[in-house]
Amino acid sequence: MRTGIDQRSPEGDRAVSDDRSTVHRGARRLGLLLLAVHLGLVLWTAFQPVSAAWMADTNLTPFATVRTELMAGTQHAYLELLRGLLLLAPLGLLLPLAGGRAGSPTLPSFLRTVFAGMLLATGLEVLQSSLTSHLLNVDDVLLAAVGIAAAHLAVVPAFRAALRRRDRGGGSGTTLRAALTARPS
Repeated sequence: MRTGIDQRSPEGDRAVSDDRSTVHRGARRLGLLLLAVHLGLVLWTAFQPVSAAWMADTNLTPFATVRTELMAGTQHAYLELLRGLLLLAPLGLLLPLAGGRAGSPTLPSFLRTVFAGMLLATGLEVLQSSLTSHLLNVDDVLLAAVGIAAAHLAVVPAFRAALRRRDRGGGSGTTLRAALTARPS
């Protein structure tokens, strides 16, 4: 039975095989650690009490809040939209990193990342609406999904291509660890 984790090279955590299912253990550990830290910070900030004299009603109409914020045209409105985009955007990088597969195809990776990010954003909205005075807003989930998708498309395909080039030997040089452990001929 194939587990997807191949034998390790003497250089450390880099995988020996170029198989698409090969898991890069070091990247996976780093991704899981950073993912846990980021989600912990998001949960901590999400459950901070908000003092507001007035709150908008629950919004289940897609992009209604976005339209209202754009029509307001104030700096605060734009910052709120930016906050919605950037709050969970690091998940676009951290979820594929936690997977640890450098050879994963772009489209399935993108779809998995956006879907998982939307599930996390929906769970966060439900928790906020049930545990705090925050009211449910579907636009928070949609903005988070757009931010996750943009972060993923901006970084992950190029990063994976660079890793594949490096693993094939077509990169700009060898890794530092491989250079230090190489035996002189």
